Amino acid sequence: MWAKIKASFKNSITILWARVVALGGVLLALGQSLAADPNVNGAIQQALQPKLIPYYIIGIGLITEVARRRTAKAA
Repeated sequence: MWAKIKASFKNSITILWARVVALGGVLLALGQSLAADPNVNGAIQQALQPKLIPYYIIGIGLITEVARRRTAKAA
């Protein structure tokens, strides 16, 4: 089963990670209409804490770097 999953991403963690990030973007775009509600907006801000967004982006970048280096090493 794991071999089939890896094959669907061409054995690349980088491609898997890119698809996860893209899916997250799609979910955020779809949830944008919900964020117009002040109650939902407040809950999102409390959960994600906008002041931490730069650290989330740094984390995404680090994961991308590690995935790419792993894939480059295998080639």
